[in-house]
Order: sequence, then structure tokens, then C-alpha cells
Amino acid sequence: MRRGDRRRRVLVWGGAGGGLVAVGSAALLWDPGQALAWTAGVVAAAAAAYLGQLAPLHLQQALARRRAGRELTEGEPLAVSVDIRNQDYVTLDFGDRVADVPAAGHTVRIVVTSTGPSAVLLTGIRAEVLSRDVLPGDLSRHAAEVPVRRFEALLDADPPEVRALGESDFPYRIAADESEVLDLVASTEHGLVQWVLWLNWMSAGRQGSTRIDLAGRPFHTAARRPGAA
Repeated sequence: MRRGDRRRRVLVWGGAGGGLVAVGSAALLWDPGQALAWTAGVVAAAAAAYLGQLAPLHLQQALARRRAGRELTEGEPLAVSVDIRNQDYVTLDFGDRVADVPAAGHTVRIVVTSTGPSAVLLTGIRAEVLSRDVLPGDLSRHAAEVPVRRFEALLDADPPEVRALGESDFPYRIAADESEVLDLVASTEHGLVQWVLWLNWMSAGRQGSTRIDLAGRPFHTAARRPGAA
């Protein structure tokens, strides 16, 4: 067998098996003068091919991170949970049903949590009355709880007014993964009021208002009977 034929066999074996070290060693036996240069070229080509295979994966990961960041900044940068506390009840007759409605003086507790990468500045809160009705009812009492940050929602005002009860008032700054707890005492002296809250915020150069209600349903507040404390 001629020397050229043997070298071609070595090259074919190296391409099929991928053993670069073995190919380089065999080449040294046949042509020590050119083997080192040939082996370095093969290693460089293999490294380039390997990096070329990885590049799309790295690009996909970077694009996924960019998309996730964009989706986060395009939505509202906060999460809100709501709970009704300190409530007495007025039992109202709606004609087709009888239901217990929180009486005026109950507390709406709001927990606001920052969910975005930037801090959120809460700039204010307002109430919106959706309806009013005059219905008879009987008052039943329940035990109260101590609030955290206290506010009063004056539902009979036009427009409704939310004011601080104490020294603490807006704005409040909540950092990423932190929370702020707000307690609003609902006040009305006229019938049954359906209402929601709107929490104003600013974050990373953006601003907006988040509606606060009971899982898509408005709050219901009934006036106490005259003479009821």
C-alpha cells in the first residue's frame, strides 16, 4: 500500500469516529513534519462546529429572558388581595332572597405586593360607587380586629372620598417582593351602596390604576338603621 493511501485511511477513520487524539497520533507515524499543523487545524474546526451548535441555544435562552422581562413590564407591576374585616352585618330582604351584608363601619383590608423588578410608588386611592338602594334590614354584630394602615372610605360624598385616619398617608413605596397593608373603613348613611376601589401607582416611568374588588364583584355596604351604634 502506498503512503498516500494509508494517510487517506487515517483521515476517513478520524472523520467517522471523531477521535482527534487518535488521528493526530497516527498521523505522526506517517508524516511527523505536517502532523502537528494538521491536528491543530482539525481541533480548531471541531471547536468552531461545537460552538456553532451551542450558539442557537444561547440565543434562544437570551430571547426567552427578554420576552419574560417584556411581559412583566407590560402588565401591572403589583398584586392585590382583599379581605373584609371588623364587620357587623345587616340582614337585608332582596325580595327573592335574604342576605347578610357588611354594615357601615367594616374594614376593607388591602395587601399590595410589588411583583416587578422595579419599586412601585403608590400615589393614591379612590372609591367609585356603582349603585345605591334603599332596603330594610336588621343589624347583627361581630367582633372587630385591629387594623394596620387605617383609612376611611366616605361613600356618601360626591365623588366618594378616601382619607387617612392617622398620620400615615400616601404615597407609600414598596420594594420588590415587599407588601403594604391598608385598612379602609367603609362609611355610608344611605341605603345599600355597591362600590369598588382604584389604587393609583407609578413604577419604572409608568403609571396606572388597579381596580380593587371582591374577585370581580363590587363591595356591598349597607347603612345602619337610625339609632344603631
